Amino acid sequence: MSWDFLAPQRLWLLLVVAALVVAYVVAQRRRATNTVRFTQIEMLEQIAPRRPGWRRHAIAGIQLGALTVGVLAAAQPVVRSTQRPEAAGKIMLLFDVSLSMQADDVAPNRLEAAKKAGEDFIDNVDADVEVGLISFSGTVGTDVEPTTDRVQLTKAIEALQLAEGTAIGDAIAAGTRQLQRGEPTENSPGTLVVLSDGETTQGRPTADGAQVAKEANVPVYTIAFGTADGQITNPSTGEVDAVPVKLDDLKNAADITGGQAYVAPSASDLAKAYDDISAKLQRTVGDPLPTIRELTWRYVLVAVFLLMAAWALGLWWLRGPL
Repeated sequence: MSWDFLAPQRLWLLLVVAALVVAYVVAQRRRATNTVRFTQIEMLEQIAPRRPGWRRHAIAGIQLGALTVGVLAAAQPVVRSTQRPEAAGKIMLLFDVSLSMQADDVAPNRLEAAKKAGEDFIDNVDADVEVGLISFSGTVGTDVEPTTDRVQLTKAIEALQLAEGTAIGDAIAAGTRQLQRGEPTENSPGTLVVLSDGETTQGRPTADGAQVAKEANVPVYTIAFGTADGQITNPSTGEVDAVPVKLDDLKNAADITGGQAYVAPSASDLAKAYDDISAKLQRTVGDPLPTIRELTWRYVLVAVFLLMAAWALGLWWLRGPL
């Protein structure tokens, strides 16, 4: 039962129902007093015939209950809630797992620091916003489709493994397609957040992937993670290769799509970038819409059934079966 009403001022009519209850009690007491005044027992049953006691009171109670529910209906009971636009509340996190992410210029290394920041990011996003995960190296894989299951996302991030190559353009295109699945919408189907330390070495150019996102009205936020001093040991040759962070392609992708580019040379900078993106997305993924569901018809239906029950019982109990 809802105790929220569109017209709560009408609840004063409950005082009328209370007055009827008092009047009924007084009338019953007066009836009893008048009956006792007759001292000739043989005439008592003729003047005050035997009445169906508790049944009469039960019927009166049902009628008063119907009046009470009717007054509540007149006050227009409602249930209030908020709902976020479904299509707008989606974020795809695109996670670079190329070999350069093992560089230890960010402690303990780029990959582990990025995992921690990614987990904190999804924890800080509103619980009703769906988040998905795509990891990319030379190939692109959808690890988790958009979901509100934060445990599933956290486990997927923890399980990320390094591989060769960097396909940023393909990853942006794949993330856009993932957001477009389901019901079509005139608004943006969601947002992409790309974390990478490099530039595209395989697949379509980053700018081409950004163009796909732009045509779908999907803003791309990018984070260039790492420093200019990054190095890794090449697993094929055993030599030490320089893997400095690359900024231009990521910034260009953000500019093309109307997103924003961030540079994060440290784990703390990465966390700040995620915090800033999270704050922006909370304001843009879709404001919660208040909804009001009126329950008046349900209360009216209950009142009608109670009155019907009182009428039927009155015929059966007070006048005998038809």
